[in-house]
Amino acid sequence: MQPIYHSFLTIPILSLFNGIILLTSFYYLGELLQKKFKIKKIVEEVSEAPFQNILISVSFFLIIIYPVCLFFPYSNIIIKFLSIIFFIFGIVKIFQNLKYFNVVKVKKKLFILDLDYQLFVIIFLGLALLSFAPVTNADSLDYHLFSAKYLLQNGGFPTDLTNFHSSRLFGAGEIMIALGLVVGSEQFGALVQLSGLLSILGILKKFKVPYIFYIILLSSPVLIFFISSIKPQLFSICSSAFVFALIFFKKDKKDNFNYYDKKKIIIIISLLFLSTQIKFSFFLSAFLLILFLFIENLKIKKIIQLFKIILPLYLLIIFPSIIWKYNNFGGNFIELFYSPFETSLYGLDFFKYYLTILSERNIYWFVFPTSISNITHSLGLGSLMIICIFNLKKNIQKYYILSMIFIFIVISYYYGQFTARFMFEPYMWTTVYLIKFHKEFNIIKYYKYAVRLQAIMFIGVVFYGVIHLTPGVINSEIRDKVLERSAIGYKFFKWVNFQLKNEEGAIISFDRSISFSKNYPISRDHIFFVNMSKPEAKKYIEEIQRINPKYIVFAENTTTYKKYEGCMTKLFKYGKNVYQFAVRNPRSKSSVKHDAYIYEIDTKLMPDCINPNQVDPYARQ
Repeated sequence: MQPIYHSFLTIPILSLFNGIILLTSFYYLGELLQKKFKIKKIVEEVSEAPFQNILISVSFFLIIIYPVCLFFPYSNIIIKFLSIIFFIFGIVKIFQNLKYFNVVKVKKKLFILDLDYQLFVIIFLGLALLSFAPVTNADSLDYHLFSAKYLLQNGGFPTDLTNFHSSRLFGAGEIMIALGLVVGSEQFGALVQLSGLLSILGILKKFKVPYIFYIILLSSPVLIFFISSIKPQLFSICSSAFVFALIFFKKDKKDNFNYYDKKKIIIIISLLFLSTQIKFSFFLSAFLLILFLFIENLKIKKIIQLFKIILPLYLLIIFPSIIWKYNNFGGNFIELFYSPFETSLYGLDFFKYYLTILSERNIYWFVFPTSISNITHSLGLGSLMIICIFNLKKNIQKYYILSMIFIFIVISYYYGQFTARFMFEPYMWTTVYLIKFHKEFNIIKYYKYAVRLQAIMFIGVVFYGVIHLTPGVINSEIRDKVLERSAIGYKFFKWVNFQLKNEEGAIISFDRSISFSKNYPISRDHIFFVNMSKPEAKKYIEEIQRINPKYIVFAENTTTYKKYEGCMTKLFKYGKNVYQFAVRNPRSKSSVKHDAYIYEIDTKLMPDCINPNQVDPYARQ
């Protein structure tokens, strides 16, 4: 495999500029789509139309291209072609519209003497600058970036049984990451995340709410986690909030859908279904919002009309991924309708358990972080705004919304990942709903002070990230230092890639950041979730033998490699003090350095060479 960081990145600033150009093309594509499909009036019910341009165009693009990438064997050619077309289109539109950019007007707006406005501007500027930084998030460097890289190089998504995350958890969002990589932009995924916030700002602007609402929404600490990652989750959360507004901000009192209403329902269902293909956990919110549509349309004729819209869109957007998973992995076909992957293969049941039930169960992070180290894993003071819903005038809608949020929290607590980033969706629903009724209640003065204090602290954390990460876009030397300091596994794979520069073939990696590897990496996932000494692990051994890795790479700070100690035939390379634990959190920094090793490995010796006495970290014994 070729290195993911293209030769473009010898001048990293081009990576950022190219990503902005690409995003600009989607902005103008969204403008064209609103005109072409005559949906601007629908959008303007709940938002300023231009703020939804990117959300609409990205969603439309993914709905069309995702099935193509699943089934067309040369989809990488299509992705590369479309990326270049979008890039050229973006450049043309930028030059065409330069004359409309009013610098004086922008400067005047920046100097509005309103504390809340100034805090909002600084927060959004900080989040934007943070999204410009090189990719350092651990999940991004593991399977999100790797899946996008694999798609570009192989014309499809990964199917390696040993790589649980990449093969089982990829989604439509990785296509946007791949689109950016074609033009050398590693930041494009983060820029798409940032564009989701523009969608929410459009709703805020439409209803002319006080700027304290902007602060409440944008100063949630978990936003720092989202913006500093190419993990495609925030975009779908914002899409869900836009759909929420479309559903609840204007009640349909007609007995039948007319053509205009049908288009609105198509937009709602399409966006909800697409979000489930970006991340499976959005099935819960999609189900709750669609359930409300049915409750609002209990007449038989309306229900039939809803099904006539929902069924074709389900077959277009969701069903292709079910077919793809069954064709590539087999197993229980029915389970794929209610699970991100089927669990009949040994190890997958525990992997699913690890993804959901093993998350920490507490409620402190709804308002405050559980520790300073986990400051970006909390919702913040904005979560208390739900109290305001109780104070609204009596209407049936508010009870529906409170019920939805309650069901969401309960199901997430018992069956899902009960963390701040998964609760950010109902957080958005709450804030968006209160936007419409902001004149019906007054926010307590002391609460405003507390929110502003949170915003100031938020700004401090954001700009700490900006200072330490964003300079990586200036030039290759600074970028290299930023990644060595903040991207786990970067320095290790830099050494591994240099040692294996003339070597072909796959490797087994015990470092998580497999996106950095120039050789095809077999992930450590299989060791973590499968007891390789058991007979049930036969398929995984056969998969490793099929891929036939030549080397195993690891640092001395891990012991999991000892499972394959008997399969190692020769020390190929040794590196003194090569590995250092690099993280973005300053409280998790470590100055301890570890030696690194590359061993030759003979997979023909498997399974006899596998050490049965080495306990696997997570796998059930």
